[in-house]
Amino acid sequence: MGAMFLSRAESKAPNNPTLAVSTNADEGNIWLMNPDGNNQRALLLVNGQPLGLEWSPDGTRLAFHTESKKNIDVYVVNGDGMKLKRLTDDAAEDSWPNWHPGGGKLAFTSNRDGNFEIYTMNAAGQIIENITNDPADDIQPAWSRDARKIAFSSKRGKTIGDLHLMDANGENLQNLTNHRAKDSHPAWSPDNEKIAWITERSGHAEIFVMGANGKNQIKIGCCRDPEWSPDGKELATTTFGGGVAKIIIQDADGKGNRTELPTIGNFNRAAAWFDPEFVTFFSVSPAGKQALTWGWLKQVGRSK
Repeated sequence: MGAMFLSRAESKAPNNPTLAVSTNADEGNIWLMNPDGNNQRALLLVNGQPLGLEWSPDGTRLAFHTESKKNIDVYVVNGDGMKLKRLTDDAAEDSWPNWHPGGGKLAFTSNRDGNFEIYTMNAAGQIIENITNDPADDIQPAWSRDARKIAFSSKRGKTIGDLHLMDANGENLQNLTNHRAKDSHPAWSPDNEKIAWITERSGHAEIFVMGANGKNQIKIGCCRDPEWSPDGKELATTTFGGGVAKIIIQDADGKGNRTELPTIGNFNRAAAWFDPEFVTFFSVSPAGKQALTWGWLKQVGRSK
């Protein structure tokens, strides 16, 4: 397989650090803002509640699913709010899209075969592969930054949800959390060394961070929707209280600053973070077919 390069032909990526946020404002239910909460502007209005927002690796497209009374499906829209496309149109529930690091396909969750499994489709919505096939529910896939692994939440082993890790082809399954409480929504750090996730082991939803091998688990805070900053130093999260959902930016080590962003309406969650200075290009080596990444990450000492 030859090199895979990201295309900017259809839409331009944001030229500044940008958060995409799900809201309940009348002007639109997906908004864009700066990471400090300034420069808020409506991007798109769709039917249902948009969740699982995620920028394509080059920032030109935004994938998400909508939850409504009629359907739960996956969509993609250009970064300027144009060319909304419904990728799944099935009686099943299709949700939690996650971009492959190369930008050419997405992993997602679907129950189209009777229970929730993890599938992949190309960026046009054509199904490529059913990766998991187990009687237990497998949900919320997250590709590692080198595309070799997929983390996901599963009810295997009669649990209510543990985080698992598998090769991108579904082999070599490993239970990362193995806890009686529910663990869900894995998110890989930009350096591919850590995973943030939601756990309910204290009786309510909290965000923890651990090494990609499941070790060194630390508590970050009482929130949902973990999203790493492109430099890996912070997490964008959601906190709920008093009928209001807010975006919180906090240090990824759980020890430092915690900033509450200005709200849009009274519902703000599922932040997706993009910064053009931290784009990482991806290819596949023809000889070994190993996933490779290169680009630049200023704060972690890599150069272009």
